[in-house]
Parts: sequence; C-alpha cells; structure tokens
Amino acid sequence: MTLLAFALAYIGMLALCLAMPRHHRQLFNRAPSLLQQRGLRLLAGGLLVAIVLLDVAALGWAIGLVVCLGQLMCAGVLVGLMLAWRERMAVPMGAALGLIGALNALM
Repeated sequence: MTLLAFALAYIGMLALCLAMPRHHRQLFNRAPSLLQQRGLRLLAGGLLVAIVLLDVAALGWAIGLVVCLGQLMCAGVLVGLMLAWRERMAVPMGAALGLIGALNALM
C-alpha cells in the first residue's frame, strides 16, 4: 500500500505543479485555463488526502503520518528534479508509478 501511496503522492505533486501556468507551459506549450487549474488543484487535494488515508490504514496513526510526510517530501523533490532535467518524462513517469503502485496493491 505504501508504494501506491507514493505513486499517488507523485501524481498529486505533479498535478499541483501543472496547475501553475509556468510548469504547464513548460510541458504543454500553453497555459492552463482557469477550469483546468481548478481541476488540477482539486485532483491534487483529493490525492493528498488519499495518501494520508492509505498510509494511516496500512501503518497506523503514529507511523502512517510520518511515512506520509516523508513520501510527500520525496515525491515533491522527484517532481522538481524531473521538471528541471527531464521535463518530458514527468507525466509518463507518473503513469508508470501509478500502474506499478496499483499492481503492487492488487498483489
């Protein structure tokens, strides 16, 4: 479950970055519309809540919250590095992490 939570953390952080016009323009060569910005922020907020719920369900309140914050921090750093050096790989990496996390949760 924690791998799925990390994948969701990455996707959530990526959605927060793509809600900003600068990063959206960096990846898609156009600024997001106001509706897209709100949708991406709402998606990111939902995913970040889901991360907390997944980690707390898997590890308990004491450890789950600490692991959740660590995953958010690592995902944020990874998204930042991807946008700095391999910006075209940021979205496919999110898809791959989501697939790997979902398959791991099903096993």
